Formats: sequence, structure tokens, C-alpha cells
Amino acid sequence: MSGSLPPSTRHLLDRFSFGVTDELAADARARGADRWFESQLARSGTESLTAQLIPLWFPLLRNLPQVNWATSITGVRSAGTQGRELVGYNFARRIHSRHQVYESMVDFWSNLLYVPIAEDRSFPYRADFEFTAIRPHALGTYRAMLKAAIKHPAMTLFLTNDLNHKGGINENLGRELLELHTVGRRYSERDVLNASRMLTGYTVDLSRDYNAAYDANRHHTGTIKVLGFRHDNRARDGRAALDAMLDYLARHPFTARRIAERLCTRFVSDDPPEPIVQAVARAYRSSGTDIRATLRALVRHPGFQKSRGAKVWTPGDDVVRTARVMGLQPQGALLGDDAFIGRLITTARDMGHVPLTWPRPDGWPETSSDYLSATRVLRSWHHHYALAATRSDLFRNVIVARKSTQLPTSWPRTLSEVVQHQSQRLIGRPATRELIATVASAVGRSTSHRYGSAAAVSDRDYQIIRGTVLNSPAGFVR
Repeated sequence: MSGSLPPSTRHLLDRFSFGVTDELAADARARGADRWFESQLARSGTESLTAQLIPLWFPLLRNLPQVNWATSITGVRSAGTQGRELVGYNFARRIHSRHQVYESMVDFWSNLLYVPIAEDRSFPYRADFEFTAIRPHALGTYRAMLKAAIKHPAMTLFLTNDLNHKGGINENLGRELLELHTVGRRYSERDVLNASRMLTGYTVDLSRDYNAAYDANRHHTGTIKVLGFRHDNRARDGRAALDAMLDYLARHPFTARRIAERLCTRFVSDDPPEPIVQAVARAYRSSGTDIRATLRALVRHPGFQKSRGAKVWTPGDDVVRTARVMGLQPQGALLGDDAFIGRLITTARDMGHVPLTWPRPDGWPETSSDYLSATRVLRSWHHHYALAATRSDLFRNVIVARKSTQLPTSWPRTLSEVVQHQSQRLIGRPATRELIATVASAVGRSTSHRYGSAAAVSDRDYQIIRGTVLNSPAGFVR
């Protein structure tokens, strides 16, 4: 059972997964926490057949950028159609994949090196950005991922670097490269200008075929200085010079600090202790920006285990987590309003957070306080109860776990014991007296009421018990 884990292991799984299922818990229990995490970093486990089928569920993601552009301008599909498929693809992977740490890091880096899904200029290339710039490097090195992301046409178009050329410098990408993607607000305006000069040459033909290219005739030549970096930059083709600058910026101490702070804010707490931030930054630099080494430093630091319950499930993560722990398995990707994955996206939107839809280049906030409005909480309550049921109009293209597989195996059990079992199973925490009393009041039974079997737990009681557990204060934190 997912609840029968040591608290330290449960904490690790809560932070680096999208919900602790029985299968995930069994894997961690069999390997031990450290070996489980190493296996996740290596992605050594094989995917299930369903997870292997997920790419086939989202056919628009295989479209060439030119096709996306052509179908949008002719009105066949909107700019956001492929983007919605990309969100659906990510939700499906997060529900089904055994590589939970990898999927967590894809989400993290996509929010740091941020390009929204439906921005008017970059949308034709957004799926390709995910599959060529983010996913291949999510557990590799940051310097390799930075180079792939900054030079990708999706980033070029989103931050208007296609308008950047030696005869007219556009500073959008140069500024965000420094402020958001590397050193933070520790640069001068001269640094922004020179970084932007180094980015000249990358372009996309928006007037005809939407092809991306590098045009050496647009590249600014001449000596460049950015922070402590200096390059003669004499060649007409400036790509090697740009790689040198990006490599320097990726390894910079300020970048190490920024990446460490962002990682610790995501996986530790909104205000992470200075010792763990410093330890993560040291590991990042000493390893040459290796992401696996950086994550090891984070989870092995004492400050990580002290942060249990200090983060809140974001709405986008909450809808996925609820599906996972409730045993709901999507079996297809129809994205209509009445299909399961589509309903998860709509629910996350109503709660105020769909990944990849933040309008600004800084990505969604990593702090929990941004996701605790009264509206979000109320809509989460409703969603938890809806998915706790045995049948619902939500359940299209989804396998619903049988009630008998979700309840205790030995009977009879009191209501108090059933609530305790579900609390451990769904949120990995013991049920409080207040939670047990609340459930008893809602179902109209005493806490000592005895159920003779799983079948004796009515569908109504089952829904209320599970929904109330997830709606408890402990059900919102990880």
C-alpha cells in the first residue's frame, strides 16, 4: 500500500512525483529510497505499454511547424489547438509514466526556460521545443539544455530574436537570457546589449514558409564582453562564439545560485534555508552543471527532509495527483470537453493554473502562496469529490479502479479504520481525530460503525471518505 512507507521515503516521492500510487510505493519500498532515486535519475525502469502508446494519442504533436502555421492562418485550427494537445500529452505522461522524477524535471525546466503554448508567433514550434530542447536534456546538463533552448526557433520567435540583427539590435532575448535563464538581475545594460549582439543571426521566415535558419549576414561582429566573458567574435558565422558565451553563462556562480534557488523553491520550500541553497549551487558548479548531481545534493541535504508539508500542490499538479492516487487510468486522449484528459485541463484552468499558459517569459510562480486562493480551494474540493466517485460523467476514456482494490483487504473494519487506511493511502499521513469526526458526520455514522466487507462500504460512503481525505488541510500539501 502507498501509505506503508517510511516518512522520509514518502516525502521524497511526494516531492518528485505527481502522486504516490501503489506501484510507485512498491518500487520505492523494494529498492529503498536512495536506490529508487538513482534508478529514476537513470530512467532505468521500462515504461508500461500504456505509457508507450501516449505519443499516438496526440497526432497534432507530430505536425511540422509549417503545417501548424498553415492550418492556423486558414482557420482549420486555432493557434492553441496543438498547445492543448501538448498539455494533454504532459498530463497523460505524468499520470502513466514510471519515470516520475524525469517528468517532474521536464515540468521544472519548461517553466524556467519558458515558452507559452499559444503565443501568436512561436506556437508552430512549441511542441518541437519540448521534444528537442527540454526533454532530451532534462536530466543531462544545464549548459546543453540552455544552448538548445536559446537557439531554438520557438524561443527566437517568442522573444523576437528574429528581429535582432546587426543593423538593429533587439534586446528581448538577450535580456531574458541573463535575467531569467542564467545570472539573474546581476547585469548591466552593456551586458544586455552585448549578449543581444551575440544572438544575432538566428531568424525565422514568417513571410513565406516559416523555416528557421541562421543567417551569417545578420550577425554582429566585433569584440564582446558580457560580465566576465570576452570574445573577439570576428567570424561572420557567430554560432561558435555564442556557444562559448552560453557555456560561460551556464557555469557562472550567479547562474548556479539562481538555479539552486529555483530548484529549492520548487522542491523544498517557498523560502528555502540558505545552507541547502548553497549546497545545491556548489554541486551544480562542481559537476559542470550536471542536473543529476545537483538533484542528489538537494535530496541528500538535511534541509530537504525538514521541509515535509511545506509545499502546496499546484492546481495543475493536483488534478494529475488526484487521478493517480484514485486509480484512474486514461486510455486515450480525446480532448473534447467530455473526455477525461480534456476535463482535467479544464478543471486546472478553472482552478487558475494550466502549465505552459502563463503569458510572461518568467514562467508560473514557484511559490505555494500563489495557489491558495479561496476559489482554487473550493474548486479543488469539488474536483476531489468528483474523482472520488465510482462512476461519473468525467470518466470517459478512463479505466476506473475497482473499489475492492482501493479499500483494506481484511475485514471487518470500523469507519475510523477505513478513514485511517484511506488517509495513509491517498496522502501518506495518519488521519487526525478532526478528519475522522468530519467523515463520520458527513456519512451519518459513528466512528465505530463496522463494515463487514468492502462491498458493505456504499458508493456514497466511499466517495465521501476519499473526497474528504483529499479535502483536508493535509491533502493540499506535499
